[in-house]
Amino acid sequence: VTNPFTRLRRRLYDDCVAAGPSTPGLFTLSAPTGSGKTLAMLAFALHHAREHGLRRIVLVMPFLNIIEQTAKIYSVLFSETAGFHPHSIIEHHSLAGDPGDTGQGDGTGEKSHARLLAENWDAPIILTTSVQCLESLMAYRPSRCRKLHRLAKSVILFDEVQTLPDRKSVV
Repeated sequence: VTNPFTRLRRRLYDDCVAAGPSTPGLFTLSAPTGSGKTLAMLAFALHHAREHGLRRIVLVMPFLNIIEQTAKIYSVLFSETAGFHPHSIIEHHSLAGDPGDTGQGDGTGEKSHARLLAENWDAPIILTTSVQCLESLMAYRPSRCRKLHRLAKSVILFDEVQTLPDRKSVV
């Protein structure tokens, strides 16, 4: 006996995979909580990137708890035991960081490798907050802007896009 939710999740996933080869552009996905959006969006992004020769997936999310949930799922899928590079997924948000990294480097002026990867968005999959992404787009400081070129030739997914301010609320 198949659970009806399982069938619906499978259909959503299959529809997202089918949309992957579509011509690059703007896509929307509206589905309720628990419908399997996290994996369906990833499936779309992976198929879209492969079809169009794109280099990375940047998933922009509004809340840290959503990033943490997503990172747990993606970390299992893209783990070293599954054959992936240890830095295949980078979390870039206010609470992410290299454990034990004080930001001071190792005494030679060098920052940790993981921290540099996060600051430069130098990984196949980037999980970041709306704040980090928008600050990077609007920044005037080189340290914030150094990741902008990583957005070129990337699949950029905005999860919970309705949480972004609209034109009326921006002063």
